[in-house]
Amino acid sequence: MSDPSKRTFFTVNDLPMSQRYDVWQNSIDCIFDVETTPEIRKNKFFATLEADLVGSMMLARTKSTHQFWSRTPSAIAADGMDHYMLQFYYSGGASSDQGKDGSEIAPGGLMFQDLSQTARATTSDFDNLVIIVPRDLLEGRLVLPEDHNMRFLGNSDPMVRILADQIVSLKKNAPYLLPEHASTLEHTFAETLASCLNSAHGQTSSSSHRRQNLETMISIRRYFRQNFASPDLTPDIAARDLGLSRSKLYQLCEDQGGVYQYIRDLRLRHAMSILCDQQNRDRPLYDIALECGFSSDASFIRAFRGKFDITPGDIRRGHSPKREDGAPIADHIDTRYEKWLHTL
Repeated sequence: MSDPSKRTFFTVNDLPMSQRYDVWQNSIDCIFDVETTPEIRKNKFFATLEADLVGSMMLARTKSTHQFWSRTPSAIAADGMDHYMLQFYYSGGASSDQGKDGSEIAPGGLMFQDLSQTARATTSDFDNLVIIVPRDLLEGRLVLPEDHNMRFLGNSDPMVRILADQIVSLKKNAPYLLPEHASTLEHTFAETLASCLNSAHGQTSSSSHRRQNLETMISIRRYFRQNFASPDLTPDIAARDLGLSRSKLYQLCEDQGGVYQYIRDLRLRHAMSILCDQQNRDRPLYDIALECGFSSDASFIRAFRGKFDITPGDIRRGHSPKREDGAPIADHIDTRYEKWLHTL
């Protein structure tokens, strides 16, 4: 039997044409900046997104029109997401001048993106399947975890075809998977994906200096994921433990909005995952605050509202984080996928 709490369906197709693109843009900006042509905005924009949770991963099938999309340094700093993302196209495709091992993805191919790094691409009208993989599920399996952003994987490789088949099968069966099945499958999928990427890596970093910085960022992210809940964590302590100067740590964390914001975002994303778990619905906010590294429930609520423009109590009542511009969304539109992205 399917679990409706693990599936969400978002569409703008029931709205007047004049509202569709704005609603889509305000929703998808939880992860991307998007744009399209005035003609499409005015006359023929459509978009649907059907998402499922599979263990710690999220799968989303999206159908929409030609768009330009990007992930900018400001977006990375604002949302703090550092997941990996893999795209498969049923129809249509995408192209990018930043591509590794190619510049276009056609039906049957795959494109891999590191959401902690900047990216830009253009799509045709498309029907695609995206899988979001938490960094800690995949990073340790990769030879060069930071070196695959915007990597194009062609379907001439049998391992890529097997991986694509896995994505399609996961989406088809996601509503019926038991938690223990999902846990097993997410690790199996991560192993297959890592095998594809490890065989594809090459000398793609712009310089040995950049490669060294990317490898150092792996250590920094791992350190903060392991220690963010400590209320005593400071940049000075982190720099000492990592064997870095304070200025070097600040430089490397600049794209994430700085050290303090990076730590805060890790704490708040962990808090969001706790609040979204029905088993914790009666847990005192003070206990959640302490678990996430905050000194009090007041400081936790204040930081949470500052990040998501919504209170922890609102999340428990089923509301989603609001868009930065405060644009209204029709009550009947299901935007839970946005909240899920913050909890992975």
